[in-house]
Amino acid sequence: MHNTTSRLVLIGLLACSASALAWQAKNPESYRYSWRDDSGLQHFSDSLNNEAIKNGYDVINSSGLVVRHVQRQLSPEERKVAEAAQAKADAAQAAAERQHAQDMQMLSAYPNEQVFRDAQQAEINELTQAIRTTQINLHAQEQNLADLLSHAADIKHDGKPVPAFLNQRIDTQRKAVTEQRATLARQQQAKVDAEKHVEELLARYRKLRAAEDAQTP
Repeated sequence: MHNTTSRLVLIGLLACSASALAWQAKNPESYRYSWRDDSGLQHFSDSLNNEAIKNGYDVINSSGLVVRHVQRQLSPEERKVAEAAQAKADAAQAAAERQHAQDMQMLSAYPNEQVFRDAQQAEINELTQAIRTTQINLHAQEQNLADLLSHAADIKHDGKPVPAFLNQRIDTQRKAVTEQRATLARQQQAKVDAEKHVEELLARYRKLRAAEDAQTP
């Protein structure tokens, strides 16, 4: 553990020293470094040491002004926390940029609310038509199942065994009815979700359009 810590400090020292040298190369002037030790005592030096890297330091020019501050070296645990926070911030920024792009696209595609409503209603109508088609198919499948069951009941009523192929057809038809009912349920839920989404989009569209109109002279 001690060796690992020492290597981290050495790597940090080399990296920060290289950064400081590169910065000084771009800014040719006489600089000093200032930092505070663990007890809070301030130090000044023409070069960096492990303590400065660990605690962070200021770069001071010949006029005594701080021209740059370098944060203290993070521990492995702190670095993980910082990286996680940065990743979260980056994700939030990316989401905001995507939302902005979608907003601009929506405003561009629909010049006014009526155009927006017509387009969204067309999508709802497609879902409604799909539901109607499924309902028709389901009714036909249920009727087929009822006919098969009625035929099997007549055979039993005559005191005869129901043929295996008929039982198989009944099982197959039951599965078809079950699947069709599941499809209908999914489509109906999709329509409910779509209508809710349209209302949310409409509210956002109105807000965006109002903001844009307010900026138009």
